[in-house]
Amino acid sequence: AAAVVGERVAVKLRGYFELAKEEIDKAVRAEEWGLPDDAEAHYRNALRVMLEAKAARVPDAVSSSERGQVRVYQDKIAKWQTQVEERLRVLGRRSGAAAPVPKKVVTNNQVNRPERPASTSSRKSALQSSPTFNRGGQASSHQKNSVGGSKPVQRAGGKDDDKLVEMINTTIVDRSPSVRWDDVAGLDKAKQALMEMVILPTKRRDLFTGLRRPAKGLLLFGPPGNGKTMLAKAVASESEATFFNVSASSLTSKWVGEAEKLVRTLFMVAVERQPSVIFMDEIDSVMSTRLASENDASRRLKSEFLIQFDGVTSNPDDLVIVIGATNKPQELDDAVLRRLVKRIYVPLPDPNVRRLLLKNQLKGQAFKLSNHDLERLAVETEGYSGSDLRALCEEAAMMPIRELGPQNILTIKANQLRPL
Repeated sequence: AAAVVGERVAVKLRGYFELAKEEIDKAVRAEEWGLPDDAEAHYRNALRVMLEAKAARVPDAVSSSERGQVRVYQDKIAKWQTQVEERLRVLGRRSGAAAPVPKKVVTNNQVNRPERPASTSSRKSALQSSPTFNRGGQASSHQKNSVGGSKPVQRAGGKDDDKLVEMINTTIVDRSPSVRWDDVAGLDKAKQALMEMVILPTKRRDLFTGLRRPAKGLLLFGPPGNGKTMLAKAVASESEATFFNVSASSLTSKWVGEAEKLVRTLFMVAVERQPSVIFMDEIDSVMSTRLASENDASRRLKSEFLIQFDGVTSNPDDLVIVIGATNKPQELDDAVLRRLVKRIYVPLPDPNVRRLLLKNQLKGQAFKLSNHDLERLAVETEGYSGSDLRALCEEAAMMPIRELGPQNILTIKANQLRPL
């Protein structure tokens, strides 16, 4: 009988625990989206649930094992209560009112208000005030000197942060050969938009102020293999910016909390080395829509990215641009899409662009193709992407080798190979 009673109490506390957790999650998301009133309402609901949990009586006739399980939930709820009360005090100070313990449940009609826009500065201040419920720790900050540059950020993590900085400088900072505008065939509209958003503002800051201030977030989307990565690299080269090439694998870690620290350090280094371009290829793989079944590590990573992005966008003097590339924009989280306000579609190449791509691929090669042949190829490769055309040229370049056979390959001179 004691075991049954203890199990019922534990189940009841677990129910309170899950309800409180759900309300806290909603409150955190509301703060991320710049909705302090909604966040306060959810925190109040969570606090009411936790007060009811604390009032639940634990009978004396409970086994030691069940009592231990009950104690675990009681400790967690007590810890959360302290943190939620602190968040309510912070939110109350911002609104100019106190945040008393709620005396009644906030109804769904009061909580589920329509979403409304908020400034990036209000989102940043709402998220950075509490190290407990921002799901990723405090955001990095930096001081500006008198000429608008950035002073190095003081890191508090010691050797661990130094290792992350070293890892970013060695594996994420892209030092591959520069890509120039001329290396990217076609995509004139995309180039023009990127010129206005990134390159010109770095060269003429005085002209791009007020309403002309460029967006800090850009989304390149479209079919794969059509130059989204090359466009991003060309932007970094033309603007003489540090290029951070971020992949999903570089942001994941087997250690809990390491991914969030890496994101914080990444943005910190980007601010130190500005002008900077943070490029996230296949951004949908790490910033997809948040689901109820999603693991906590993935949620924390997304929340930390949003916090850090708001941090760099809140300072107009920072020259840090975040560029995401995806083939599946519909799978991105809404909060991420709202921050990547500039969106450029990168389409499949048309016949003229396909002809330019073929010429670029054949440059420096011996070939007998006439202009008429190139025109015919450009027409017959309808639906090919830029990477498809490269693969086609590479396959054609192998044909003279295959025709020789293994024995002749060992003796023939390079200038004796037949042209393509």
